[in-house]
Amino acid sequence: MKIQTNAVNLLERTSSYFKAGLLKNIPAWYNVIAAVPPAKRFAREPKFVNPSNNSSKTKYEGLNEYADNYTGFFKTRPSASDKTVQSSALYKAPKMLYIEDKLRKIFYEQHPWELSRPKVLIENDIETDFDWSCIQQLGRPLDGESVVQRTLFLMKSDSSIKILDAYEQARFEFYSIRMRQELEEQIAQEEAQMYGSIFKSTAIDHGVEKEQKVIDKWKIKALEEVDILSAKRAHQSSPWASGEKAEELDLNHEESK
Repeated sequence: MKIQTNAVNLLERTSSYFKAGLLKNIPAWYNVIAAVPPAKRFAREPKFVNPSNNSSKTKYEGLNEYADNYTGFFKTRPSASDKTVQSSALYKAPKMLYIEDKLRKIFYEQHPWELSRPKVLIENDIETDFDWSCIQQLGRPLDGESVVQRTLFLMKSDSSIKILDAYEQARFEFYSIRMRQELEEQIAQEEAQMYGSIFKSTAIDHGVEKEQKVIDKWKIKALEEVDILSAKRAHQSSPWASGEKAEELDLNHEESK
């Protein structure tokens, strides 16, 4: 089947139509397509270098200096499976790696409870006037992203500082402000209780209370059924489940379903 290239020439055809007077107004997407034109080469080309970190994809991993625990032999050359994986990876789109992603991963691995805090999903590019010379910003809550941006600012302002040192400095600034915020919230709550304020249970506590009531009811029914089953095993010949008692058990069993 012949490759269709009509969509690729959309920008050129639109320009010719506009010059010829067939189009009165430029379409809204014209400037976007002109800034980022579509690719015109459809042949798959191998990518030998990852553009994000300039690492080579054709370099084999280092061989082990120690013998294998199972066979006792040394690996002196790449196996066929190693070559197959690397040759197939040449045609895959390279994975873009950014230093911000590494910092976010480290921060949230060290502080998993920060993910439980409520957040407002805001794009970082909406507000570009933040001055990260201070980690606390007006109109933006303090979170892990503040630590990441503060670390990047320290690295840009001082080229001699290492990434771990900048991250440690931003992290301790985050700790000091977060401890001050928690202390202020605790003092405000104690003052409000002193003046007679009553705080109701949170949505989580309310849900736990409702769930506990259902569990207590289920526990009582389960104990009754266990007693009945134990009595049945002890007196298998007696008509213990005849008449009204058997009907009541059947009704309770259907209601539980």
